[in-house]
This record gives sequence, C-alpha cells and structure tokens, in this order.
Amino acid sequence: MDELVVGTYEGFLLGYSVYSENTDKKLKQTFATQSHTAAVRCVSAVGKYMASGGTDDKVVVIDLKTRKEHTVLMNHDGTINAVAFTHSGTHLLTGSDDGSIIVTRTGNWQIEKKWKKAHGGQPVIALAVHPSDKLALSIGGDKTLRTWNLIKGRPAFTINLASKGVTMPTEIMFSPGGDRFSLVSQQTVDVWTISKAGVEKRITCNSKPTSVQWISDEILIVGLENGNIVALTLSDTQAQTYAAHRQRVKSLYFENNTLYTVSSSGELKVWLVAGSKLNEICSTNAGCRVTCLTLNRQNHLVKKEEHIDEEGTVENGESDDANSVESDEDVEKESPPLKRKPGAFVTISYNSDDGKEECTPPVMKKSKKRKRNKKQK
Repeated sequence: MDELVVGTYEGFLLGYSVYSENTDKKLKQTFATQSHTAAVRCVSAVGKYMASGGTDDKVVVIDLKTRKEHTVLMNHDGTINAVAFTHSGTHLLTGSDDGSIIVTRTGNWQIEKKWKKAHGGQPVIALAVHPSDKLALSIGGDKTLRTWNLIKGRPAFTINLASKGVTMPTEIMFSPGGDRFSLVSQQTVDVWTISKAGVEKRITCNSKPTSVQWISDEILIVGLENGNIVALTLSDTQAQTYAAHRQRVKSLYFENNTLYTVSSSGELKVWLVAGSKLNEICSTNAGCRVTCLTLNRQNHLVKKEEHIDEEGTVENGESDDANSVESDEDVEKESPPLKRKPGAFVTISYNSDDGKEECTPPVMKKSKKRKRNKKQK
C-alpha cells in the first residue's frame, strides 16, 4: 500500500504505512527525519522525490527510495508556502513569502525560471499544476488568481478575486480531468470551470473550509475547521457530513479509492471511499502538530529488509533497477539535452518563447556531471 507522509510544526517529516493485524488495519511509522529547523508548511511528491518547504526558508528534497536527504534548495528569502511537482516529475514549482515563484528542474536542480514579483511582491499562498503540465495556477496576498503558461514560461492572465466575491484565498486544487478547480476561501469553496472561465458553483460551509480533495470530476471532499469532513456531489444539493476529527482538519489526500486525513492535534486517519461514502479504516496519532500531507507512491521500491535506526532513518533502501523511476530508456531519451531558449522549461515545447530573463544557479549540493565523449576532430 502507498505510504503516507506528513510534515509537522516541529520540523519533522514522518512516514506511515497501513498493515494488517489479524482482521484489523493499523498505521505504523516507517521513517522520521528532521531536515527542517522550523515548521514544515507544505510537501509534494512525485516518482522517487519528495520536496518539503518550511518557515526556515528551505526546500528540502528527499530521496524516497532511501528516505534520506537528497539536496537542499536555498533559493527563497522567506517562508515556503507552496511546493508542487509537475505531474511528469521534470520540474518543481515553489512559492514563498518573498513574493517569488521559482521553477527548478529535477535531477540537476537548476533554476529554469523565476518570477520575482509573481503577485506584485505580495506572498505566494498556493500553487496548483494542471494535469497536462501545460499551465499552473497561483493565488497570492494581492488577492489575485494568476495563470502561468508552462510551455512558454511566462504569465498568461490575472483575475481579481475580490471582484468575484472571494476573500482570503488559501488553497487551489485541480479536478482529475483538469477542466475544473476548487478555490478555498474564508467561508466558501468555489468550483471554477476553465472552459467557461468562471465560477460554476459556490459552496457555503458552516465552518471555515481548510482543504479540498477531488474524488472525481463530480465529487469532492472538504475538510473543515471544526474537524468535520464533507462529501458532496456537484449535481446534488445534499452533502454528507462525517465527524472525522476533534480538532481542525489540516490536510486531505485522495488516491486509489483511499482518503487520508490529518488534524492539527496530530491525528491521522485512513478512509475507504465508495462514491461519496466514507468508511474509516484505521487511525493513529503522530504525537506532533501535523501541518501538511502527501503520498509516497513508490513505497514498493524500498526493500522489505530495511530497518529503522534509532534516529528514525530507514537504511539499506536500495531499489530494484527494473522498477526504478528513472530507467535506462529514460536516460537515453534525455541525452543529449534539448536546446531551448531561456524561459521555456516544460518539455512539451521549447521554440515558442523569446524570454530574456537570466537565471542564476541555486545554492545546493553539487551534483555529479555525466561524462560526455569528446568529439573526434
């Protein structure tokens, strides 16, 4: 089963897996690391990498095969509020209180784009990457919704959220199909439709909404400040409420008919989802104040004989080359590197932008360069 990974206010990243004991399901801790010196604010995972951002201004990249620190990016001058990998795993987008959005290429961890004043110099609150990887959305302290063209590497358009009746936006999330996205604000969850370029439905909650997960293009789950979670279908007016936690729901994550929920008290729960019906499978308490949540889908790549040492670090986590995220074929496809103009950073197209912004390399650990055969004269 997939591995649940949570970030905490105390700076820890904790991993948990579901296991069977007799006829019951239980959560057990699989690893623990404290790469941050302050609270973890956000976390994202794709393939073999997981990135977390915190109030220590750092983006820490973890290798999920070994559960060890891979590199640290120190490119922002403020709290990291959002980290989001592209779905193809080629790039990492980060947003910060310093007002910038930075796009970093995975692997060599070089900056390929930086919007220094993405929201007019105001903090970047949240980011979401479209399933196609062609565009991204961001919300900021200037109360605007901005669209970023990930093919051309430049901003596309801006919407003033105040004109739409949206106050204090906190989270943005695409639906699985990508035509809809949810926008969480002070007391409402707005469902927007890209094809219609506007709000399709406004959901008013009896408690402040904190997080949203799409079960399908029609069904979504909303976590609330009072600890409840609400399951609703867009075509219906009725919503089903579950008393999930005693304290605020901090984050939700849905994958493979399974919903993971965490609360500010440190409680973690796993739910089986059937349509809009939820059935609790198991729960545990992290003993820390949980702030964010993601899923390690590559848990099967870690050898079963690995063990957790006294510090909570999983050792001997070598992977099977046959199941490796980066196969030999993938490496061959990447080499030789594509020639592209500055500003274009998504591998869909590189010849449609004439961006002139220069990028400086990030401060991080040095990576080994591949040896190239010298050309014969």
